Amino acid sequence: MSLQKVRKVNPLRLTRIRVYPLKGAGGCDLQETGLDDFGIPGDRRWMLVSPDGHFLSQRTHPRLSLLGTAPTGRKEGSEGVRFSIAAPGLDSFDLSPTPSDVWVKVRVHEDRFSALAGYQEGDRWFSDFLGEPCRLAFIPDEVRRPVDPEWAPGHRVSLADGYPLHLTTEESLRELNQKLSLETRMLSYRPNLVVAGGEPWEEDEWRRLRIGGSTVQLVKPCARCAVITVDQGTGVRGLEPLRSMKAFREWEGKVFFGQNAVFTEAGRFRVGDHVHILERGSRRPPLPA
Repeated sequence: MSLQKVRKVNPLRLTRIRVYPLKGAGGCDLQETGLDDFGIPGDRRWMLVSPDGHFLSQRTHPRLSLLGTAPTGRKEGSEGVRFSIAAPGLDSFDLSPTPSDVWVKVRVHEDRFSALAGYQEGDRWFSDFLGEPCRLAFIPDEVRRPVDPEWAPGHRVSLADGYPLHLTTEESLRELNQKLSLETRMLSYRPNLVVAGGEPWEEDEWRRLRIGGSTVQLVKPCARCAVITVDQGTGVRGLEPLRSMKAFREWEGKVFFGQNAVFTEAGRFRVGDHVHILERGSRRPPLPA
């Protein structure tokens, strides 16, 4: 049966929208959203940095997975988005933009730029949680951190690793889990957008999608790191699924799942919206389906 015939019965739909206010921490689901210059409003506008300004993530601090977030009094506009964050054994913390004139130099992978700091209450709260000194940093609207121009010239990103959106599909996760000895959950892969209704690994061919009032451009397959080996419920890191995925999702020394994306139109969309494929291309990565 062709993909076109399958879609007449089971069209592509958006089944999940997820935002991660603090880089490396747990996220929360949204039923509806728009997009601002950075992506989903509030997504990875905050991060923790070491005293020398280097970002902290689950790669080095898997305990960050135990931090849960929830929207509180959410407002439209990127700097008006407010979230609370909770941790085992601590009172919840209000993660919301407040005025600051303290700038620090920070680093996310190879990107070096300035961010706002001086959030002393947050510094203490997160240092207590991690058991080591750290600072809370925020990227305001005026800081322009560009996406890799090789893949998406002219686009910007907040504090995510490299791109404003990350898309996965339910069918690819099911196919993946059939080949693993230990089943994994979608949250381990930290997507912003989850789509259902297609074929496993079909997203490797997608280039442009229409979701509600937004046009999303898939620009680069997502190379996975040790974060997907962290149990999001316990904060314990292992070897799987990264080790097993090398047998069937490895290309040029990296393992891939999901697609990194930018957007060219920024309308609103919601869970349940139809997802329309506007453009396809060759498989990226070039692996068999």
